[in-house]
Amino acid sequence: MKLYHQTGHNCIWNKDSLVEDQAGDGLILSPVNMDQSKISDLSDDIKMHSFFDPQFYMPKDAKGKLSSYDFFPANLINNFQSSDFETSKDELAKQCIDFQISNNFEYVIIPTRYFEDIPADFYDQVTKYFIEPYLNYFRSINVDKKILLTCIVKQTQLLNDESRAYILNWLSSFNDLSGFYLIFENDFQTKQIKHPTYLVNALKFIYSLRANDFTVNIGYNNTEGILYSVADPSSISMGSYDNLRQFGIKRFVTSDKKQPMQPNPRLYSKTLFQFIDYRYLDALSSLYKDGVALFEDSRYQPLMFNSEYNWHFTKSEPYKHFFLIFQKQLQEIPIGMFERINYLKDSFRESIELFKHINEAGVFLDENSDGSHLSFWLTSLSMFEKYLQDN
Repeated sequence: MKLYHQTGHNCIWNKDSLVEDQAGDGLILSPVNMDQSKISDLSDDIKMHSFFDPQFYMPKDAKGKLSSYDFFPANLINNFQSSDFETSKDELAKQCIDFQISNNFEYVIIPTRYFEDIPADFYDQVTKYFIEPYLNYFRSINVDKKILLTCIVKQTQLLNDESRAYILNWLSSFNDLSGFYLIFENDFQTKQIKHPTYLVNALKFIYSLRANDFTVNIGYNNTEGILYSVADPSSISMGSYDNLRQFGIKRFVTSDKKQPMQPNPRLYSKTLFQFIDYRYLDALSSLYKDGVALFEDSRYQPLMFNSEYNWHFTKSEPYKHFFLIFQKQLQEIPIGMFERINYLKDSFRESIELFKHINEAGVFLDENSDGSHLSFWLTSLSMFEKYLQDN
């Protein structure tokens, strides 16, 4: 299983982490944050191990650096309207694929558009305006690459058995697709997902696609990517900021609204499967006997535990530490599916016990720093294990 960087703002951190620390296998490139020339100027080695997300989610809105791409719908046609897909779909497909082929990215990605509420003809639209023209052009140029469809699965679709089955059947009907750039969209307010039914349905969804020999690259996941690993995805992702760990359409919408409040920096602990608000670090060091040991060694760790370190969400070290430690954590997980389940069950139980000891020592962590997500993750693993045994 591969690990890609979900890039966005300050994507130089991801690039540096990949090149200097060998953390991750490649980048998921974000044109809303990087203009066309900068992506083209990346080294051949980076590009051949990375892939490009065309980000046609809001085709009328060429936000940010999307304005530099000739093949973005709003740039191809002034005042682009949904009806313009009818006349432009073939040209959009050609230019979008040509750009990806000319840069020799690892995969060719078919974009999709985003709807807040799914229209009745959604599947017909995606088939007509994206899948068919892109596959038709891809066949005509006869290149030796895999072609993946961007697929956004909403929370309501994942939780509904009938909707989930319909999407899986629809996706599996396109024989020429090699797989999917899969994005799970949800509106959970906590940083870690605390919904076992949602998580087990995500595992079932990934497992079903992989059982049909599709490539499944999962984008915009937080550390639940560790959990998703038991369903054998082709890759998961890791991102710096929260909006790269959970898909949100606001990233692609031009707005005059004020920027959201600055987040508190957080430091990742693979021992706890959690990001800890930096304001707890002093308390952990002084009240809990193994406080510093909760945060694994990296070349960034000593600097962050220096009393002179100026914590701020724009400092690169906490993110680069996470990238490096998260990769090591994934490498420790066994290969077999049931072996992974048992390994993670044991690991989650050990972390739950550690959180109890931390609490007993007098450190009371907030809901986004504590281990309250782990009981939900354990439950979802048990549910998935039973699903595998029953099927």
